[in-house]
Amino acid sequence: MWIPWLMKEKSLDDFVDHEGETRLSQLMEDPGTARPEDDVFKKELVELTRQALSELPERERLILLKRFGVMGNEEMTLEEIGKILGLSRERVRQLEKEAKMKLRERLGSLRRQLQFSLT
Repeated sequence: MWIPWLMKEKSLDDFVDHEGETRLSQLMEDPGTARPEDDVFKKELVELTRQALSELPERERLILLKRFGVMGNEEMTLEEIGKILGLSRERVRQLEKEAKMKLRERLGSLRRQLQFSLT
């Protein structure tokens, strides 16, 4: 490949606009680095989910936490949760469904509290 002798090397600190306001480094994005607004969004989402979970009845909250392995719990089957609670697998499934509907409703009403969006 032939490189012209007069081609000037560019520095990340060079300005790329005529007004001298935008540096080359400002236009380059590292795809491997998380964006700060994504971190804030995730933290807000976790906190809102935690808040919504805390408003569920204890049995429903326990079912969701164990079923999906969140907040330090291991993922469990409906049958395993049923044994812990002394319920049938089918009853646990019904309670899980009710709890998810309540959680979805609650999170839907909290959606406007989110300050940031991933889009």
